[in-house]
Amino acid sequence: MVSYKTVAGVFSQISGIYDRFLGLVSAGRIHSLQRRLVELTCKGDAVLDIGTGTGEVLLKAKERAGRPLVGLDPADGMISVAKKKCGECFFVIALGENLPFRDRVFGSVTLSLVFRHLQDQRAFLAEAKRVLKRGGRVGILDVSRFMGTGFLVFLMGTLIRPIGQLIFGRDKWDFFIHSIRESHTPEEVKEMLEDSGFGQIQIEKRLFGLIHIIVGVKTA
Repeated sequence: MVSYKTVAGVFSQISGIYDRFLGLVSAGRIHSLQRRLVELTCKGDAVLDIGTGTGEVLLKAKERAGRPLVGLDPADGMISVAKKKCGECFFVIALGENLPFRDRVFGSVTLSLVFRHLQDQRAFLAEAKRVLKRGGRVGILDVSRFMGTGFLVFLMGTLIRPIGQLIFGRDKWDFFIHSIRESHTPEEVKEMLEDSGFGQIQIEKRLFGLIHIIVGVKTA
C-alpha cells in the first residue's frame, strides 16, 4: 500500500502541471465531467471537496452550491495552487478518513479522481455520512475498472513507461500505475455506498465506460 506521505509528495511535485496533465489524458473532457459531478451532487448547500487538488471542482461548484466551499487535500503543493485559483474557498490539509469537521455540516461531499487513492474507502464513507446533513449527497467521479484494465496497466509498465518516466519520473509513474490497478467497477462502489448507509444511488458511465460518476444520498 502506498503511504499518504508518498501520495502527497507525488501530487505536490506535479501540482504545477496537474491541470494540463488531466486535460491531456482526458482529451479535454475533465471539465465537463467535473461539471456533471457538481450538477448531480451540489444542491445549494455547503460543499466539501475531498482530494481537492488544484480546486477545480470547487470553482465549478461556486454557482450551484452554498457556502462555505471547503477543499481538503494532504498535498500542500496542491493546496497552494488551489488557494490562488479560489480566493473565497477554504482549504485544509487533512485525510478523507479523518475529517476535522463537526457532524451534519455539509450538504455535499465530492471526490474527483480521488476515491481509488483512499487507503480505507469504507472509513471515508463513514466519515462522509457523519459530516453530511440528512439528504446530503456524496458524489464520486473516478476511473472505472474494466476488462482492459489489466492490459492498460501492462502497457503503462512496458511500452508507455519510457514516456511516462521522462515526463514524471520513475516514482511518480509507478504511482500512477498503482492508482489504475486500484480502480473499482461502478458496481463495487455502489455496494460500498449501500453498505455504508447511502441510498438513492445514481450511476452514470462516461467515455465508453472508462469513467463513472456515482452519487449516493444520506437518507437517515
